[in-house]
Amino acid sequence: MNLSSGSQWIPYPPVPRPYEGSASCPISYPPGAAYMSELDSLLEPASIMEKNGYVLQRLTDIDLKQKRRCINCNQTVQHLTKSLEKTTSFRAANPHDPLGSYNVLPTIRIPQQDGSVGLQDCNKPCMYHPGIYDKATKCYNCCHSHVSASVKYCVTTQTHTLRKYAQSDLDRIYQFHLTPPAYAGQNRTPRAAVAIDCEMGTARTGDSELIRISAIDYFTGEVLVNNLVEPDLPMQNLNTQYSGVTFGQLNRDVRAGHCLKGKSGAREALWRFVGPDTFIVGHGVNNDLRALRLIHPRVVDSYLVENKIVQARKSIEAAAAAAEAEREAANRAEQQLQKAAVFTQGMGAEDRVISLSALNNQAAQVATAAPQVGPKKKKPKGSGELSLKTLLKRYLGRDIQMKGKLGHDSMEDAIAARDLVHWMVQRRLNESV
Repeated sequence: MNLSSGSQWIPYPPVPRPYEGSASCPISYPPGAAYMSELDSLLEPASIMEKNGYVLQRLTDIDLKQKRRCINCNQTVQHLTKSLEKTTSFRAANPHDPLGSYNVLPTIRIPQQDGSVGLQDCNKPCMYHPGIYDKATKCYNCCHSHVSASVKYCVTTQTHTLRKYAQSDLDRIYQFHLTPPAYAGQNRTPRAAVAIDCEMGTARTGDSELIRISAIDYFTGEVLVNNLVEPDLPMQNLNTQYSGVTFGQLNRDVRAGHCLKGKSGAREALWRFVGPDTFIVGHGVNNDLRALRLIHPRVVDSYLVENKIVQARKSIEAAAAAAEAEREAANRAEQQLQKAAVFTQGMGAEDRVISLSALNNQAAQVATAAPQVGPKKKKPKGSGELSLKTLLKRYLGRDIQMKGKLGHDSMEDAIAARDLVHWMVQRRLNESV
């Protein structure tokens, strides 16, 4: 029971926040065997999911320890020791540095359970600002340098000091959990398919932290979950320009008891409607499941569906472009040889050989010359050809994420991902007729 404002009773998990946008239109249900078969065909094998960032196994103790962070620079052990084995192997095979002498490797101070401190080599020095970042001036109070200054940090040392973690902390913050089966009496009613979207902020530790989750029934459009999430860690930035969540909103919902309690609370709220056989639908769902620390193999990800089509098209276009370039190169070389035949008429044998050699070299250079390509222009975040915003506009003629710096709405994005996947299924059904 959750009590707030005296004797007022607030249910937990809290009811979903009302959605002020356009409601999602229901799909005919039951959808029929053909529809479910096409939806099932959009699932990816485990190898493809893992390649695209999905976590399908619980983390080992070693994996969890790699998540620990330096108390100063906030880098993880995994990041600090990346390529360390390659570095040490090279040094062992080459005891004498060809350029002089090897630098001493930086180290990580690792607190032990007995109070002692262990040392571990790493690849990167510890670089940080010991002071506080002032949002008003955009300067650090330790050195008064602006955030855009060319010198990024004012302190550099060769020693990292890890934060102190209990094993229970590592499990609570980082461990992944498999969707459990639903049993009678658990107040769980798993749906056939659920569309989700999550928003994340940045914790003071540097970790990405779940701050909002939205979920709808894929077929009926019913809003199942639409709540802010009380973070498990103190927050540095809510990334409002993307998440749409402000500290004012978050603090107000925490006080009112309307927030889900951390990642575990968000998972429990979702599991009321998601069982092992439920399709989880979304766009870039790997990011959402990572934020939830959730393992769920039955995912229909519109990003992966479209990416497969785009990559196949690009392969065909690349092969056609290569063949065309080869033909053009052959034509240019032939034209050079024809010019050579005209140019060398009337020359002596020795002069003809020299001229032909020069022209042949020129023809080869023309044939192999690479086209000049200018630098790629950086696109605004979320505007790429595979973004949800782009695909929804291209295929459904609908605009989303139009609030600018006010950020996204996770419910709007969950509905958009559901409508996009429905369109993709209908496209496949029409193609099979």
